[in-house]
Amino acid sequence: MLRLSSLLITIILILAPAGADAQSVFGGDKCRDRVSYEVSREHRLYRAMLFGKYRAKHAPVNDVRYDKDGMTWIKTDAQSTPWKNLDPDQQGLSWSNDTMDANDEHKDFIPIRGIFETKRVSTSELLPYLLQSIRALDCRLDVVCKTVDVSITKTGNDPVDIPSIEPEGCIKFNNLKTFQQCHIEKAEELSDSLTYCTEIVRQMKQREISLLKLAVEYDAGYRSLLQFAGNFDLFLREIRWPITGTVRQAAELIGKLGRIPCFLSSCDLGPGTKPK
Repeated sequence: MLRLSSLLITIILILAPAGADAQSVFGGDKCRDRVSYEVSREHRLYRAMLFGKYRAKHAPVNDVRYDKDGMTWIKTDAQSTPWKNLDPDQQGLSWSNDTMDANDEHKDFIPIRGIFETKRVSTSELLPYLLQSIRALDCRLDVVCKTVDVSITKTGNDPVDIPSIEPEGCIKFNNLKTFQQCHIEKAEELSDSLTYCTEIVRQMKQREISLLKLAVEYDAGYRSLLQFAGNFDLFLREIRWPITGTVRQAAELIGKLGRIPCFLSSCDLGPGTKPK
């Protein structure tokens, strides 16, 4: 009997840490962290499409980038390995420019030429592409929240395949997987995870629409100023020779006035003499 009790206590001690660890891997907090990561990743892609993204060697110092695993990197003024890891557990790790490009989260389509980087067009010509980009962001964020909806109904520690998700007014997204961090079984955490994704997506949309309006206003003013400066410079170049020729002709004419005969009595007086 004593041996059986000891065996039961040993089994309980062995299983207790595993259960605690399993609870720390999945749950409301972990699900919110995963949702925040997915939303921020879509946000960075949207910003890259608007303003562009250069290769690592052309990026300015203090530029921040993310690798495919979600780790944060910042560019320093170092020569060989300028990219430093900002993770608390990996601060001593550094990468070269080529390594950063190979592991960047957007490595498949770097460099990205942003919509606002398009030259020799007016801002009104960019509006269809800007509106399409904000619509694409809306669709992709909707997919993230719908993935959360499907994930919270699943169980297990591994992602589950999702055949397709088709948000309203968007194209169909195929071959997706659930977020295993959102495989939640507690009822009180289900509603919290649902409302969290919806709320942060709503706030992001409102903020990005306001910032896009500001960017369009600035871009329109900047392009108008460039267009005016270019036309004014062309005007000065074109009018330079006519004005110069006119001034030269006027100077020559003034010089020739001395040879015109004068029939007045005052014309016979020399310089410095007084009439009698």
